[in-house]
Amino acid sequence: MILITGLNGEMGSALVQRLKELDVKNIIGLDIKPIKKSIKSFLTKSYIGDIKDKQLINKIFTENKIKQVYHLAAILSTKAESLPFLSHQINVDGFLNLLYEIQNNNTKVKFFFASSIAVYHLDKNNNVKISEDEFCDPSNMYGCNKLYCERIGSYFSKYSDLMNNLDFRSLRFSGIVSANTLPVGGTSDYAPEMIHNAVQNKSYTCYVNPKSCIPFMVMPDAIDAIITLMNTKRSSLKRNVYHIQAFNPTVQEIYNKLKAHFPNFQLNYDINERRQSLIDCWPSDLDQSAAKKDWGWEPKFNFNKAFDDYLIPYISDYYKMKE
Repeated sequence: MILITGLNGEMGSALVQRLKELDVKNIIGLDIKPIKKSIKSFLTKSYIGDIKDKQLINKIFTENKIKQVYHLAAILSTKAESLPFLSHQINVDGFLNLLYEIQNNNTKVKFFFASSIAVYHLDKNNNVKISEDEFCDPSNMYGCNKLYCERIGSYFSKYSDLMNNLDFRSLRFSGIVSANTLPVGGTSDYAPEMIHNAVQNKSYTCYVNPKSCIPFMVMPDAIDAIITLMNTKRSSLKRNVYHIQAFNPTVQEIYNKLKAHFPNFQLNYDINERRQSLIDCWPSDLDQSAAKKDWGWEPKFNFNKAFDDYLIPYISDYYKMKE
């Protein structure tokens, strides 16, 4: 059985649909809200509840022989800053609840953990490509939560005799943009918010400056990366945690691209100092050599293809259908 936590989220919804396309069966979903009708039929079973609920997590593992976990449930970066203790409870304690049940389970469990470039802190955002082992000193609660979980998962998977049945794998994602879901307030959501407003012939007020630059990728590439990593033999993986990206435009470059498609699109600025500081301390470019060498990572969508062939046409169709 496969357990996906945070199933209703952008990534959870996309992942379960892709697994269904690949004819993967025996999928269990967990979310704090009722599972969306559009994806519920893809599941063998679903649970509604909180990742913090130890009794519920125990019930899931007791009732099902879980062999794979895709742990996506989390409080995202912006909300985590205003609710740091709740963020820790969900992002860390929820993660540990899953590991505790795996420890008590003799079944070998392949565990995917969705992490983030929020684990990094650079004194100044720059164009130097950084490796996974550099600048891991997060200055935001979300990044602290993610880095701690990475380290704990790697520890139990590599060094501890307590969990010989854990195969822990993680990806640090850059900003992810999806054509199929609405942005939900992440720090990097200025990019999808710009697209949605441009498509609707609305102006947009951006909370970071025009030179702001972090790595991005589109959801189909993110989902393919997860599946490829999980299908790679453990012996081929030299690390437990990898980071990936597809393109890294500035806000101005995103605006220029949208302006070419929507000449009336207007972009204004009202800088949010905290969100700007987060973007500024995250890397603008990633050295992906480890992911490429160990499991063949290669994004299908570069900047132009992502916008011209995927994001703009699909999001445009979404709003046409609503008319």
